[in-house]
Amino acid sequence: MQNYSKPHNRVRTIFFLHGAAFSSWVPHIPLVQERLGLGHDELGGILLAAAIGVLAVMPIAGRLSDRIGSELVVRYSGLAYFIAVGIPVFMQSYVSISVAMFALGFSGAFLDVAMNANGLNVERVKGRSIMSGLHGCWSLGGFAGAGVAAAWFALPFDNSYHLPVILSVFLIAHIIAQTKLLPDRDAIAILQDNQETADHAATGNAGTSDAQKDRPMFLMLLPFGVCAFIGQFGEGVITDWATVFMNSELSSGATMAAVGFAIYSCAMAATRLSGDALVMKFGRAPVLLTSSVLASLGTFIIALSPHYIVAWIGCGIAGTGLAVILPLLLSAASKATGKGGGAVVSIIAATGYSAIMAGPPIIGAIGQVAGLVTAFAITASFLALIIPVYLLTMRARLQFASNG
Repeated sequence: MQNYSKPHNRVRTIFFLHGAAFSSWVPHIPLVQERLGLGHDELGGILLAAAIGVLAVMPIAGRLSDRIGSELVVRYSGLAYFIAVGIPVFMQSYVSISVAMFALGFSGAFLDVAMNANGLNVERVKGRSIMSGLHGCWSLGGFAGAGVAAAWFALPFDNSYHLPVILSVFLIAHIIAQTKLLPDRDAIAILQDNQETADHAATGNAGTSDAQKDRPMFLMLLPFGVCAFIGQFGEGVITDWATVFMNSELSSGATMAAVGFAIYSCAMAATRLSGDALVMKFGRAPVLLTSSVLASLGTFIIALSPHYIVAWIGCGIAGTGLAVILPLLLSAASKATGKGGGAVVSIIAATGYSAIMAGPPIIGAIGQVAGLVTAFAITASFLALIIPVYLLTMRARLQFASNG
């Protein structure tokens, strides 16, 4: 039996590059805010433009991935994304940076959905959980991107050269990596040949309503999407606002704020890389509930920090808690429905991935009115809501998905 290591490694690389590019941009957010003299609400507005870009792509990204192949969508959306990430820092007006942020959100979400769809297909043909590990590669990329940014800012280099240089390297790496991704057509053929029994069992459980299978699948996946929204809301807030919080509330400076984000990314990477083993040992439900508690606790610590070093500890705890929520939900949803690729990702992404961009502008508005400490405390409370959602709607579904 093949282990499909080459397409697995290539999709790992795509995840790494996506995370590295995004985390290379994040430390520039407070610098852009200072350069343009933006208030918290105005910064929230340009982040909202990225959220609109994400929302615009969600209805079509998964469907297009299934129609023409996730590997092709990864190829072309990646080319756009690695260019788009570098544009906002050079914009000179509120309108121009908003347009640039829309393009960043649009291209990034397209690549995000497609690479997750491709990863789910690789997981299904390999017959074992790999999604947490793939998201671990994203976090490793995030750690690398933030770490390089922190080093660049600390050295006597012009910050304006940082993104053009690093994104050029990422773009070349993406062009190389995407050539050996698993084509969706091959994944379908492999599943038909080698996994008929597993597919039959999944179809038998989920296929009670073939006449209206799209809508029942949406209803089945809705609780997964709600939990994904909660988790990704918190991830979006910390990603876009933690550096701003440390810089403005704790006087950390750009370099120390970037260190905090690097700690957050490192904690996410370590937890995600061990996430598949954790799920196998303890089960999906305990891992999900523990993740919610840690994510909420870490965000509370950030909110109440008297010094940026304490905020670093909160970043590490929050990163550990947020790490496996999304990959766990994607993998469980695919197993519960017997479907992979864009069919699952597009439905969960419509609620979950949009939150990673929708959360920051909401918190920006709250921060402008009530302060960022209050905004982060509200986020921490929101993250704890995964627990009642699980207890009320998801217990049976996660038990069905088992530990696989």
